[in-house]
Amino acid sequence: MERYTAGYLSNGVGYLLAPRIHAHVTHVDVFLRAGPRYEREAINGVTHYLEHLLVNPAYFRGALKKLWGALENQGATLGAWTGKEFLMLRIVVPAEAATKALDFARAMLEPARIRKADVEAERPVILDELMRRRYSAQQAFLIVEEALFRGGYGRPILGKEATVRELTYKEIKDWAERATAADSIRVVVSGGVGEGAIAGVERFGDLEKGEPLYDEGYVEVAPRFVAIPGDSPRVRLLLAFPGPGMNREDRFASEVLAYLSGAGLRSRIFQDLRQKRGLAYEVFGGSIHYENAGLLFFNVELARERLLDGFRVLIGSVRSISDLDLSSEDTTRAVEGLVMSLLQQTETAQVSQKLGMNWLRDNLFFPSREAMRYRRVSPADVRGIAEKYLKTETMAMAAVGVGAGELTEMMEVMQ
Repeated sequence: MERYTAGYLSNGVGYLLAPRIHAHVTHVDVFLRAGPRYEREAINGVTHYLEHLLVNPAYFRGALKKLWGALENQGATLGAWTGKEFLMLRIVVPAEAATKALDFARAMLEPARIRKADVEAERPVILDELMRRRYSAQQAFLIVEEALFRGGYGRPILGKEATVRELTYKEIKDWAERATAADSIRVVVSGGVGEGAIAGVERFGDLEKGEPLYDEGYVEVAPRFVAIPGDSPRVRLLLAFPGPGMNREDRFASEVLAYLSGAGLRSRIFQDLRQKRGLAYEVFGGSIHYENAGLLFFNVELARERLLDGFRVLIGSVRSISDLDLSSEDTTRAVEGLVMSLLQQTETAQVSQKLGMNWLRDNLFFPSREAMRYRRVSPADVRGIAEKYLKTETMAMAAVGVGAGELTEMMEVMQ
């Protein structure tokens, strides 16, 4: 049974309590409305920079340091994650320490504690993280959104080397003040939620309203092909197509389409590239959804000598997806796979993240309601999504390990 207690403090801070029976730990998650969606090009990466400064115990001083020391002695863990639309701060504690964790979370949100020396100390660490990402196996995933979207959703979460080097202490401090404005904050307490939780949440009532971060809501799709040269015997291709945002009703049909075409051993691209032709081992697809935008993607890793053959089959497979003769059985299989994945998340800490991401948009996340909406999807809905979104003229691609000559040949395949 899904039972939440939700509301707003007088200053605009939103809170959500999501108890789980017999839970031994409590997740205290603080979501800030920030991220590349709201960043200007010149300060891209500032939210991620702020994440580093807020959660590093080396930068805790005074009362904050004492609060964290007491929690750490009880086995508490601290983490954070920057997304395209939010910054999440997470404290996981034994259930009996939940109120202390809320006190600590409130103390973390003080822009005044960010010092210039800390900003400079963290800069080389973030630049090193950028370098590490550049050479990671998942590089294609890091750049394909930049290739598909122009503006906020197309900006990288970590920023770029030039912007990270140039960010000033004042810019970071000003951003912290806006990101921690009361209207931009949602506090989610899940798991072991005791009677003291509300009192703990009320500690956030003294936050100033300030000037929260908003954008114009407009999303521009401007697809490009991006090639990253390399001499490895392996290459990776990631194709991306625009898709619906999180609040769109057709988002559920797009997820079913992504499941049927790219997820699992029975998916269309797996069958076409691996099972029938043996062109690739790693083949999969899926979908990603933000508030105002989304994308459908297909990922393939190929031996270099099979690049053109694999790309030709991949493009042909994508182009033919809208012609799939879907049966009710096919759709039901995909729907129930998605529902099972959804319900599995309710048994893990992932549900807290889902709650927070939705609550930032002032929506409550009910897994049972999501399951019902998946089960309304028909084969006709799935075909409609394929016809609407899977068009190669609106396709972006990230090709890692591909040179200019190979990219030209791939472009010819597209003709």
